[in-house]
Amino acid sequence: MTKIDRRKFMKAAAATTGAVAAVSTMGTQAFAADSTIRHFWWGNPSRDKRTFGVIEVFNKKHADIEVIGETLSFPDYFAKLTTQVAGGNMPDVIQQGYGVLFEYVDNGALKPLDEFVGKSLDLSKIDKSALAAGTVNGKLYAVSIGANSHMALTNTRLFDEAGITFDPFGWTYDDVKSIGVEISKASPDGVFGTDDNTANYQNFSDFVGQKGVTMFNADTGDYQVSAELVEEYWSMWTAIREAGATPPGKASAGLIKPPMAEWGVVTGQTAISYAWSNQLVGAQGLVQDKLGTAMYPNTPAMTPGSIVQPSQFICLTRDTVDGVAATTYMSAFVNDTDMTAILGLERGIPANPDVRAALAPNLSEAEAASVAFFSGIQGKTATLPPPPPSGANEIEQTFERIATGILLGQDSIPEAAANFIRQAGFIRRRAG
Repeated sequence: MTKIDRRKFMKAAAATTGAVAAVSTMGTQAFAADSTIRHFWWGNPSRDKRTFGVIEVFNKKHADIEVIGETLSFPDYFAKLTTQVAGGNMPDVIQQGYGVLFEYVDNGALKPLDEFVGKSLDLSKIDKSALAAGTVNGKLYAVSIGANSHMALTNTRLFDEAGITFDPFGWTYDDVKSIGVEISKASPDGVFGTDDNTANYQNFSDFVGQKGVTMFNADTGDYQVSAELVEEYWSMWTAIREAGATPPGKASAGLIKPPMAEWGVVTGQTAISYAWSNQLVGAQGLVQDKLGTAMYPNTPAMTPGSIVQPSQFICLTRDTVDGVAATTYMSAFVNDTDMTAILGLERGIPANPDVRAALAPNLSEAEAASVAFFSGIQGKTATLPPPPPSGANEIEQTFERIATGILLGQDSIPEAAANFIRQAGFIRRRAG
């Protein structure tokens, strides 16, 4: 295949008026680079703007590599990615989460990075804990974009108007109920204290850990959560809802994994929403009221549920057309301070200390709050469990579907819990 040297082409093109017009109309990226790399991520308006800005910086610095960005919302992203995996046409570089890393490794969708490390991929400054999180079966498959933790986002105005103060690192599920009820009573009709986490699998996974249970057997991969534990979780949130702390079940059933713009704390429907710490920056950009931060609730015995884990990974797929070019881009994504200055902390706390130091003087108020939260949770979080096995994503979707029946009042909690455990076991056995 013939390659075009873009610099020589530009000089030749400048000799004719028509060629110069084409250059000014199409821009420099209209001319073929040696390699074209596709980067696919799930996003929101803030993340997309930042990531396209990063791509622009990279393309200007690397005349021989052109990166093309592709983005979808969270649920659409994984549906599209599943189709691409089946069709053998995945992008070169994709965004991944810790919870599904093992599944994509297990089905052969990701390419190990080890052969590129120390060459096109510089990981010499990346925190060792972040590298360990991206390692499966002794091979590195994922580079952490940033550290992350579960976070409760609070509308400080609604808290102040209700006269509520609380310990954001030491509150409990009992506090969620009492605070939620107080805010619902003190707020206008249609405004409630807290989102309803009945169908929130992230909160459920924290709750399971707080009870001393590991979701998956380390040796067999069996799903080892009991129906009684599922009942306890759903009964707890049913009591919070029936006390008036959350919107009615029907309203919450229509907001399972909503886009950020529809979160209760963003729309003003609730004073508390539950998210990942890296999402604070994007959420604050959508709301005028100042957002506060808190951990996910502790148990009454003060057992923490929140964990620290990579916010997202950047990974190389098995379908990459040029692994060296793709990992050159991945390396810059986590190390180049011109690029990371644009990314900021929107995807979490960077794993490179040099990047963290470079960002510190220019953090926005929301970014500084994210860093302060991360400092505050040190020593107060649970141990990060291993990446879940294949089928975990389908189990999460099954939990959300069955929990929706609880919110709508269609199923009894004991029957729904038993049904979920049966289906979760079947999914894992089928996944192997």
